[in-house]
Amino acid sequence: MRTPRKTAKIAPRRARGVSSPAASDVGAKQKDLLEESLAYAIRRAQVRCDEVLLRYLDPGVSPARLAALSTVGANPGISQRELSELLSIAAPSVVKVLDDLEKMSLLRRDKINGRLHALKLTKKGVEDLQRYRLSVNVFEAEIAVRLTAAQRAQLLSLLRDVAR
Repeated sequence: MRTPRKTAKIAPRRARGVSSPAASDVGAKQKDLLEESLAYAIRRAQVRCDEVLLRYLDPGVSPARLAALSTVGANPGISQRELSELLSIAAPSVVKVLDDLEKMSLLRRDKINGRLHALKLTKKGVEDLQRYRLSVNVFEAEIAVRLTAAQRAQLLSLLRDVAR
């Protein structure tokens, strides 16, 4: 018969040399963990941007759909895989976005061979994208209203660095 193994007991925090907050610190206001978080600040800015952008788009056109529409418009004949890579979106998500754009008559998929499709905008897609380009200019001015041109350029550069 085996004898049970003895497990080492872990000493309480104080005994291990880890001090607990001093009594005077307990009542002091602690900084919010997210207050200094770059990722959280970017996420909050993204939420605001999406909320504002939706006011400039037709119903059913989301920021993701606009990104796909714009990318296909700039790259006629692009494949679904290439679009997925350019937008950094998982393939199943790209298929859903493309299905939606196709249902709205903004895009068509021309079968090249097997499962490979060349993506192209329809006439309506080209017209809507042209209109969205004008709307996005107004949108961009709205979200950057508190920034100087130099600050906007710097922020854009910094965000590109973060995204790399």
